[in-house]
Amino acid sequence: MDLDSIGPSSSGQAAVVPGRKSVPYGQACTNCSKAKCKCISRGTPGSAACERCQRLGKQCVPSVSVRKRAVRRPAAERTAHLEEKLDDLVSILRAQASGTPPTGAYRAGATTSDDLPDPGIDPDANAGPSAMELDPSIGVVPVPGADKAASGAHPLPLPSQPVEAAFCARYASINSYPTPPSIASSQDGYPSPAEAEEILRVFQDRFVPFFPFVYIPPETTAAQLQQERPFLWLTIACTCAKSQEKKAAYSQKIREYLSQKMLIELDRSVDLLLGVVCYLGWGMHHFTGKPYINAYINMATTIVADLRFDKPPQDNFYRELHCFKPTYGYPKTLSTHRTNEERRATLACFILCSGISNFLRTQTMRWTPHMEDSLQKLATSPETIHDELLVAMVRTYRIQEDVAQITWRAADHSGNSATLKNPPFIYVKALRTNLEAVKRELPAVLRDNKVFLSHYYAAEIAIADMCLWNVNPWLTAHPPRPAPVTGSSGGIDMGKLDAYYSSLQASKASLENFLSFAPGEYMCLSMPLTLHFGRATQTVYRLMVVDDPEWDRAIVKNSIDLMSVMDRAATRFLQVPQICGIDTADDPDNLDYYTKAANALRATIPSWTATLEQLGCASGSAAAAAPNTPAAGAGVDPQYPPGSAIPELSSMEWLDDPWLTDMLRSWEGS
Repeated sequence: MDLDSIGPSSSGQAAVVPGRKSVPYGQACTNCSKAKCKCISRGTPGSAACERCQRLGKQCVPSVSVRKRAVRRPAAERTAHLEEKLDDLVSILRAQASGTPPTGAYRAGATTSDDLPDPGIDPDANAGPSAMELDPSIGVVPVPGADKAASGAHPLPLPSQPVEAAFCARYASINSYPTPPSIASSQDGYPSPAEAEEILRVFQDRFVPFFPFVYIPPETTAAQLQQERPFLWLTIACTCAKSQEKKAAYSQKIREYLSQKMLIELDRSVDLLLGVVCYLGWGMHHFTGKPYINAYINMATTIVADLRFDKPPQDNFYRELHCFKPTYGYPKTLSTHRTNEERRATLACFILCSGISNFLRTQTMRWTPHMEDSLQKLATSPETIHDELLVAMVRTYRIQEDVAQITWRAADHSGNSATLKNPPFIYVKALRTNLEAVKRELPAVLRDNKVFLSHYYAAEIAIADMCLWNVNPWLTAHPPRPAPVTGSSGGIDMGKLDAYYSSLQASKASLENFLSFAPGEYMCLSMPLTLHFGRATQTVYRLMVVDDPEWDRAIVKNSIDLMSVMDRAATRFLQVPQICGIDTADDPDNLDYYTKAANALRATIPSWTATLEQLGCASGSAAAAAPNTPAAGAGVDPQYPPGSAIPELSSMEWLDDPWLTDMLRSWEGS
């Protein structure tokens, strides 16, 4: 109430004038309207001024009130407008179902709000069997009723239905991705229920022992796995596919599914993590000529971080992030109890990250105290013998991570290995003691397990090579040492020679272990084991060509016939398609992985043999293993021409290996 409208009286209260009253709404004078005050008529006959204008001595001018009233359109016109909007919506839905350009609301010149479609409907979304939706057998199923919609039999919204109901029904159909997959009859070349069961059995019995990242109970059926872990099932089907065409089709579905779930829907789940780990576990099968390894590794670590699998579980963690803002965008439900399935997936992700990091010299996954706790709990209460194997594998990679931290990661900070704070060889004894403890604590049944031995020898090679990172002039000065002068002390570097021989022995054991696998087992070799073979092969080769007067190359020549080992490995790879029923293709651009690996190995033998012959290190069997060895200078790898030698081993870059860059060429740009 405006104080000006209250007048004093002798009794201290507002005077009451007989007949005074407030003017009707919208008829207040101009002054009272501007002041937002109640306009009170004086009630005196012949007086045109209100009480407030009279008291303030203002001219009381009545306001001109013009109330706007909406023009009500006729009922027939309103009905026609509503039917037009419904017709537009129907045309949009039919266009999406049939894949034809929409009409109606998307006609040229539609600019008004009445002509625009509902913003919740994506005009570019494809209905029907979308490439983004899981099918029954590989994890992709069509949208329910999409085939009927394409033929016009799908029940579309009628003009008599409310717009909201029609929109909600269509929105639920579009965004129910992925729908729970189910086993269906064989179609479009995808596995039937019986074939799906066989795929699952082969994966459990033959692939999992080489990389035990998951435990699938024996009583689990393929239908149950598809229902509970659709993306994991898709990657399993891709891994076990026996033709390159099927692998390529599965890989395309995998990329589309990951794009939809992780980038569009921003989803994170154990199923996604298990699928990515499975895909990378046998990742050498999926090369397309483009780098993808780092992208998939980063997706796996992102899922681990977002689901907090590397942190202790706790209730309502995100509530503590900001005490004044709601936690929009964060997971609404986080696990408060860590399961063995989550532990296995996280530890397997660490194995892949560590192996790829040491190969590509990239950032690795950070080891956390909670991951150590998960490792201890899995070691204490394993559900299967494969859990104990996984624990041992992780521990060997923990040792390799220590080696990397001491050597090349420390050198990366300054770019010079000579600036390492402490000479690496002082850590050798402690690292070897830890490695021996890993083997000693294993159950007796696993100590001779070939998969474990591959990881064990890989750690031995890493420890032996570490000694070559010693900070002495030999590492920083590439020219060879001069011969000892007569009368001088003639001392030799015992630590360096011990590192050479230890590297040779560990590499020899690793290669012999790799050749001990049966040809049928080569089908299931995981990516870590493939990298172990590559590193051991290159280490032996470089020990044969290293230019050091104190090192006798004949020791390598007499210890192992490298070219024979490579030829035998190539033969094993070539036997896989015939033994395991892998479809082979005549197209050189569409060869299976095993044929590619064999071709890459055999193409390297002539190049390396020519170099070794120039150095006088080639054995008779090396020439026999490569009968088509070119003459000196012909067909020789330009990186290692005849007569040249690797000056030193302190900066072993595994990407420089000729056959690895051929077989794993897409890694170069990762």
